[in-house]
Amino acid sequence: MEYTFDQFVTQVHAAIAATGRVPEDLIEVQKPKANVPADLTLPTFKAARQAGVAPPKLASELAVALQLPADTLVGAVAVAGPYLNFSMHPAQLAARVLYDVLSYGDTYGHDDEGQGRTVIVEYSSPNVAKRMHVGHIRSTIIGQSLNNIYRALGYHTVSDNHLGDWGKQFGVILAAVMRDGKPQAEGEHALAELEALYTRYSTEMKEHGALDDEARRWSLQLEQGDPQARELWQWSVDITLQANRRNYDRLGVTFDHIYGESFYEHMMEDVIAAALAKGAAYRDEDGSVVVPEQDKLPLFLLQRKDGGTLYMTRDVATVLFRLREFNPARIIYIVGSPQELHFRQLFALVRAMGYAHDVELVHVQFGTVFDAQGQPLSTRRGNMVYLELLLDEAVQRARAVIEQKNPDLPEAEKQEVAEIVGVGAVVYNDLYQDTRRNITLDWDKMLSTDGNSATYLQYSYARCRSILRKATEDAGTDEPATTLDAAVLALLEAPAEQSLLRHLAQFPAAVRDAGARYAPFVIADWCYTTAREFGVFFEQCPVLKAETPALRTARLTLVAATAQALKNGLWLLGIRVPERM
Repeated sequence: MEYTFDQFVTQVHAAIAATGRVPEDLIEVQKPKANVPADLTLPTFKAARQAGVAPPKLASELAVALQLPADTLVGAVAVAGPYLNFSMHPAQLAARVLYDVLSYGDTYGHDDEGQGRTVIVEYSSPNVAKRMHVGHIRSTIIGQSLNNIYRALGYHTVSDNHLGDWGKQFGVILAAVMRDGKPQAEGEHALAELEALYTRYSTEMKEHGALDDEARRWSLQLEQGDPQARELWQWSVDITLQANRRNYDRLGVTFDHIYGESFYEHMMEDVIAAALAKGAAYRDEDGSVVVPEQDKLPLFLLQRKDGGTLYMTRDVATVLFRLREFNPARIIYIVGSPQELHFRQLFALVRAMGYAHDVELVHVQFGTVFDAQGQPLSTRRGNMVYLELLLDEAVQRARAVIEQKNPDLPEAEKQEVAEIVGVGAVVYNDLYQDTRRNITLDWDKMLSTDGNSATYLQYSYARCRSILRKATEDAGTDEPATTLDAAVLALLEAPAEQSLLRHLAQFPAAVRDAGARYAPFVIADWCYTTAREFGVFFEQCPVLKAETPALRTARLTLVAATAQALKNGLWLLGIRVPERM
């Protein structure tokens, strides 16, 4: 798709090429530095070197030689030493950008670059028989946002919640329940009891080897289809999914599939046989299957000596299933940084087996969550925050902010807005910075109405909607007080208006950039800058009390477009917007 700014880039490129002074492969227009009053710039160094002239001289000659059509988006061309700078035409910018935003509506910023290609996004992936905590929220939130972004870019996305419901860790749960009894509680309380059983058994297991042997025996019996083990396993899976569903619903998280590790149990023998046949692994004298060192990666097991499988076995099976079932162009795993080596080994093994050579296998890493005192959150430290309680706390704190800011809201609306704002604060706190960085749970910062927070962005959207409602009330009609009349929109000439318009025009490029870099923070940064630009516009350019009716209408149209674009950006992050705050 070609939006207004794309057309501007195309026109600049064509105009430079038409001079005959710069070869096509050397026309590298780019975004100028922040202090340069232009929208695009052409550095002339490479072309000047090839032509044997000084870069400033070539830039000046190009400026004279340029011929622009009458309806061009290029409004001004200026030479700055070796740079040729291009600015968008103010009137054309206003009319075309606002047309893009308001005509595309909820799909403004979407693209077709991924058309015909499939991307698989694996995220969340909690362990069965355990409550979701902040360690899971990062994968869940980042994954849902990337899934939204790739869908907006035109890809067919397949989202998979790869549950940890198999292997040695589940053998520990089985052994503990067989010894101490099955929990009688329901929901999160049952999961809490299972966690306590698991923790107690694991602690004792370190001192008593017989307990470790018992856990391994139960994990093997589970794989071999023991009825008692399967029954308890199914019960654990069911209560885990039921408890997690409420958290997912509150976060707006959805999956196309929930294929746990157990889904691939019937593929284990084939995976091991294929790895051996391709020479990617060998069977050791103790009966285990070993993948040797390669490309500076240490050796690892693909099968235990007792015949049991491992995470790696099931992960290889998962890749092979996905290749066969979905024919993806890319498989993306959203998993914490400590698993970096595991994924490097996985990707290397899959390719050594002769698979996925034309498929991108990507590990999107994320950092640790810290509390306000700078301590990593962990069960062992006693400061772990569980997801349900985290969301409840966020909503409670958001409710207090709403009571302070808008006490006249109806009771039901207050609670609805508190849910939207509280959950949004948690999501944005994760996504507004590089996923690889650690994050901190700082409630004051998360719920601030004047800083880089979801609350600030939601408040900016709500302010836009409030202005539009007031305009409709003043007009005494249900019709929106906006226009796409180019002559009216040409009135948007003030610096604050033009700055906001230029930023709205950059949204499609931000979406593409976020997809290319696996970086939701690019969208978050665009949203934050939009809110700040709107704040400046709101202060400097009266809307409802504009100097003329036509200017009022033009500015209301800009307000409507800002609201729409903000809503679209926040949707990509998985954040809802309230109409009032």
